[in-house]
Amino acid sequence: MSDQQQGQQGQYQANQTQPRSAIAHGPSSEQRRLVALFDEMESKQLQFIDESGKAMIERVITLLGVLFVVSAFSNNFPPAYLKGNVTAKVLVIITLILYLLSLWMSILATQPRRYRRSRYDLKKMRQTLDTILTYKIRWLRWARWLFALGSVALAMLIISVIWGA
Repeated sequence: MSDQQQGQQGQYQANQTQPRSAIAHGPSSEQRRLVALFDEMESKQLQFIDESGKAMIERVITLLGVLFVVSAFSNNFPPAYLKGNVTAKVLVIITLILYLLSLWMSILATQPRRYRRSRYDLKKMRQTLDTILTYKIRWLRWARWLFALGSVALAMLIISVIWGA
């Protein structure tokens, strides 16, 4: 290898080990865009979480309607396909419980609350924001899992109704 190639290779290796900001005299336009993107994501995080909770509520209500149609679609209640099908009856109850719990947790995540606001203490304001985010994310995570389990139970219910027909 020539001295020039070795020098370029050494410079390349140095560039790989040092952060880009240490090499340049300021952040590149790509770095500024990345920082701006994360700033925007952070500023809209609460709004995004609330919208996710509202969307979860809409999905749960829609599938509760499907559950109602499957479990009560007949002139007589309970429908003939549920009368002798114990598995289907149990799955109706399980699905209903899972969807109602998911709905309740989604409502908890989106329900407005009162929070302490320290006007002049940025550290406490950040802690309060982190508390709000943690609370909302926790309830939405549980709601999402219960919704998924309820959807599996609904699919099993539909299969058991078709299988028993």
